[in-house]
Amino acid sequence: MSRYNILFLILLCLNCRISAQHIGFEEKIPQNFQSSDKHALALSSLYYKEGHKSLEWNFHPGSTLLVKTENPITLTEQTETSAGITLWIYNEKPQQDSIRFEFLSPKGHVSYWFSFRLASAGWRACWIGFQHMKGDKRNKEITSYRLISPNRKGRVFLDRLTFPVKKINDRTTPDLQMPYNNSLSYRDLWHWCRVWQWEQYDYDLPLPNSLNQKEREELRTIEQRLTAALDIKKAPVEAIAKAYRVFEKADIRKSGNGFIGAPVLAPDEQNRKAEELSWNDLETMFSGFAYDAYYNHSSRALKNYFTVWDFAIDQGFAYGSGMGTNHHYGYQVRKIYTTAWLMRDAIWKAPNRDNILSALIFWSALSETRKPYQYGRDELLDSWHTLLMAKTVSALLFTDERERARALKGLSRWVSTSLHYTPGTIGGIKVDGTTFHHGGFYPAYTTGVLAIVGQFISLTNHTEYKLTEEARQTLKSAFISMRNYCNKYEWGIGISGRHPFRGSMKEDDITAFAYLALSGDLSGEKNDFDRHLAADYLRLCQKVTPEVRYFKKQGIQPANAPQGFFVYNYGSAGIFRRANWMVTLKGYTTDVWGAEIYTKDNRYGRYQSYGSVQIMGQSSRLASGYDENGWDWNRLPGTTTIHLPFELLDSPLPGTTMARSKENFSGSSSLEGKNGMFAMKLMERNLKNFTPDFVARKSVFCFGNRMVCLGTGINNCNSSYPTETTLFQSLFRKDSTNILVDGKQHNEIFHQQLNDDKLHWIQDGYNNHYFVKGNIEVQIAQQNSRHEKTRAKTHGIFSSAWINHGKAPQDAEYEYMVLIQPNPDELDLARHKQTYQIVQKDHTAHVVFDEETGITAYAIFENYTPLSDKFLCLIPAETMVMLKKSDNDRVLFSVCDPNLHIPEKNFTTKEASQPVEKKLLLKGKWETGDSCGKISLSTDGKNTQLTVICQHGQPVEFTLKPIH
Repeated sequence: MSRYNILFLILLCLNCRISAQHIGFEEKIPQNFQSSDKHALALSSLYYKEGHKSLEWNFHPGSTLLVKTENPITLTEQTETSAGITLWIYNEKPQQDSIRFEFLSPKGHVSYWFSFRLASAGWRACWIGFQHMKGDKRNKEITSYRLISPNRKGRVFLDRLTFPVKKINDRTTPDLQMPYNNSLSYRDLWHWCRVWQWEQYDYDLPLPNSLNQKEREELRTIEQRLTAALDIKKAPVEAIAKAYRVFEKADIRKSGNGFIGAPVLAPDEQNRKAEELSWNDLETMFSGFAYDAYYNHSSRALKNYFTVWDFAIDQGFAYGSGMGTNHHYGYQVRKIYTTAWLMRDAIWKAPNRDNILSALIFWSALSETRKPYQYGRDELLDSWHTLLMAKTVSALLFTDERERARALKGLSRWVSTSLHYTPGTIGGIKVDGTTFHHGGFYPAYTTGVLAIVGQFISLTNHTEYKLTEEARQTLKSAFISMRNYCNKYEWGIGISGRHPFRGSMKEDDITAFAYLALSGDLSGEKNDFDRHLAADYLRLCQKVTPEVRYFKKQGIQPANAPQGFFVYNYGSAGIFRRANWMVTLKGYTTDVWGAEIYTKDNRYGRYQSYGSVQIMGQSSRLASGYDENGWDWNRLPGTTTIHLPFELLDSPLPGTTMARSKENFSGSSSLEGKNGMFAMKLMERNLKNFTPDFVARKSVFCFGNRMVCLGTGINNCNSSYPTETTLFQSLFRKDSTNILVDGKQHNEIFHQQLNDDKLHWIQDGYNNHYFVKGNIEVQIAQQNSRHEKTRAKTHGIFSSAWINHGKAPQDAEYEYMVLIQPNPDELDLARHKQTYQIVQKDHTAHVVFDEETGITAYAIFENYTPLSDKFLCLIPAETMVMLKKSDNDRVLFSVCDPNLHIPEKNFTTKEASQPVEKKLLLKGKWETGDSCGKISLSTDGKNTQLTVICQHGQPVEFTLKPIH
């Protein structure tokens, strides 16, 4: 091939490469825009969505607007999926017709086309990818496209045109203009983009002919409660001032049939430098002017409030508009709804009332509640949190009280049916009470959700719109779980998602305990209210509220802090509690991600679930010694990690990293809800800056206030950086958190290595004591770190201790015991006597017998056939067993498979946890008096085969007695 042919092919490939081209209409009409009618195109400042001008197209029946592409494009299988066109179209008057877009090959063949309906007035987004267009799609080469007018005379205005778009937004939203757009909207995950889909629902509830007196009174009751809940009593000065500042910058003015001013756009498109507006700015203006008009009776604010409404609707915040992409808008519009309720009387009297109400109702997604909750619908936490109040307000804004009653009934039914345990890893509440978001256990999204659902319960309590008992029972399990994994209000770093040092129960969440308690007794004790939830509320609430006074008058005392061991295997987690301290144990599996890492969030959080054992001895992270300033992200307590420099520990992917394991054995189990265990097969994924052959087997056995921590099979080939198991890392406060090493106190910077293979006693400064052998390093040191969002340098002084396994360890192991906040007698006993026995610690199993409780606990990694066990001949691989002998030779057992056994492995799946059988062989013959349907016994010669059905990662507990 000649060099000229090679050069030609190179140039051809460059021409075919898709490069985004944004077309502006500020200075002139682009030469490649050609109308079939003379003088049909003009630049106009009458309306604009960018800059201060748009392209005006005056058309007649059969008119065309042809646009020749500067560089021909040839779609491939990949680019057809990703590329598309975006623009905004202004229509002055609603019409029952469309503009047709056609994309032409060099010979004029139309392989791709779509129609854009002109059914609304104002600006509407036209965003669509080639994959969602119509046409035969045979010819992949595009040299031009054209707009074909409706069969009438008229005009439209075009602005913000980009063609070709290299990567169309994944969440382009179907709407009234292009209802067939974006198949992703029908995925359960993209709930934000389904508003127009839900708008097609018809109520399956009839509209009543009239309401009786009781129905009217209940509506009034709910309306009065809502007003009381949203009434902030006094206008917030700064919120009002901010509304006027934004309004001044927006420069809203009437023009033609509509308005001009700073364009309103979705955040994905907004150019802040050009002072364009987002939904947040609308919320600022709506809420600030509403407060000023409602509380201060400002006529100016009242006028501005409705000016903003007219402008917002004209800009596309309107019924049937998708605004290109509307994902996560619920977080930006909440105060639009709460303040609209305060302004309802004024709205009902406004000339533009119908458009305002239809916009509010549409964007609240109230239309979804025309039918019961769709089983398998994902991301419920976002919907409850951001749009439940919007739905409630919208339901009560109908001018016809019959429609209010029907809407509220549909909403209550939808909330009740959504408050069922959700399957798989989709959002919602799981059978163990964990709450899921982003495909994982996520307390940071739970807070606020419980508050808003609790508020809905309060609004509808003792009316026909109250939630079903089943729904409230499901909700209660989430409240109880949050109570269990918070100490007092905050949770551990291992379950913190992408907010490693933030997140806690808020005042509204705590109030919701009271609301749920007052909705009825969910304990089965047939009281007037749930006395247990009320006691939890009194423990958590720090104010003297009407609910506090009522509960105390009824004789309720504040509950003690939760005690025991709590299994949360939907999060591969266990919570161990005594007194007022809490331990969070955390791993990860094929179904449970180890950490949520974003480009600018939790950059260094890779090790959150590498078997972390975090003690929170006080009611906050900081008081317990956990401070981000100077924190060594390699040393979360309990984890076995490769100690990397921060640039290698940093987020390895350009987007989100939510690595799951290839192993499924990780989680916790318990016996009698008092004592428990955690075990995991640790393995690292093959990602950038990871070590894919890094594996270990880890376990933690929790008895009383003691933890026995074991590790075996620690292997990796990383010869550049040491592998460590961290005992503790705590903020050092001179004189108040001095540490002890074998009884010697340290209150200054120091570093000590203990590698004499003797048992050493180390106290961490927070009254937790570690008894450990091995190559141990202890220090108090000035630490330099990085901020998890900004990478800014941070520093602090920390005391820490770790077991150094060296570089590229082969079959390294460890053993240590932690005594948590002991009294002097407990500490004295631990210093002079080992109160546990290691029965086995190898690649197959970690087995521990605890003398004080009489419990033997088994973490079985591979099939286990002990020679000298009193009770067991065989335990299958990846099983947790706890047992203890009780009176009359009975043995109390618990058996757990922490694996959720969810077949589909995806970001989220609605496939449910599958039941599996675990077959254990017991020595001798046994029977059970339990009626537990999850176990069965059969004779196997002189022995007994025990079959246990495990599901949802929950332990199955039962009692067996020998047959003599």
